[in-house]
This record gives sequence, structure tokens and C-alpha cells, in this order.
Amino acid sequence: MPAKRRLTEREFASVRPLLRISPERQDAAYAILVANKSYTTVAAEYGCSRQSIGDAVNSVWDTYQRVLASQAAEEDDATIPPGWERVTLVAPSEIISAFRNVISAFRNESEKHGD
Repeated sequence: MPAKRRLTEREFASVRPLLRISPERQDAAYAILVANKSYTTVAAEYGCSRQSIGDAVNSVWDTYQRVLASQAAEEDDATIPPGWERVTLVAPSEIISAFRNVISAFRNESEKHGD
């Protein structure tokens, strides 16, 4: 039997904006995945079938798995040019914009010189 599907509040919150199910179904899936309630209990609370709750959980879980796959692909160092490094930067938008401009100029200059 596969491990029980579980998400933290933070993990669930990270996929909520990507979900294409109603807020009520999102809340029902949250009750299963985060609050660890039973399918039967949640179905009764929301007045729907266990299958409907299962579909909502599957939708959230599949979205979460796609996010994980996307993050893994993003972290693939094979796409980073030699001599470059990957960083995560949290800063005001105007600084990020200026930083991107510097990176772009650096890349363009490197390509000109065949670096």
C-alpha cells in the first residue's frame, strides 16, 4: 500500500493559486491532505461523495507533483553555463530588475567575445 498522501500547510498554500477546482473543493482536499481528516468525514461535512473528495485530493496532489517536477528541472545544473552559479535572490523589485539587466549585459558581452 502506498504511503498516505500528506502536505504541510505551506506546501498546500504553494499550490492553491494553481488549482482549477472550486474553493470549496480546495478546502475539502485541505482537510484530507493537511488536517488529516478521513474521506468519510470530509464527504459528510461537504455533503458530497467520497469519490468527489478523492477527485479533489487527486487534483491537488497532481498539481503539487507537477510543481515538484518543475522545481527539480529548474535546479538541473546542466542548463547553467560553465562558470555560472544558481542563486535564489529575495529583494525589492527594482533591485531584481537592475540585477537582471546586469546579468543580461554580462551574458551579451561574454557571447560577443566567445566566452
